[in-house]
Amino acid sequence: MNRTDVLIAIAEIARTGGASAPEDAISQLAVIIDGLELSSSGSEQVMEMLLRIAACLWNLQQERMRW
Repeated sequence: MNRTDVLIAIAEIARTGGASAPEDAISQLAVIIDGLELSSSGSEQVMEMLLRIAACLWNLQQERMRW
């Protein structure tokens, strides 16, 4: 899947109501990060990107809880 296909798939999942709640998405990312093989080339960069995504979701969840 190229980047355009991924973005289209994300938009379609969001449009059809299949998106995870932020707290579930954070948990799912934690499982993915936990399963990363850190000795693989580029895995540290992937882990950092996933952590930044999880932090974004964390902030969104915190904002949602304030409303």
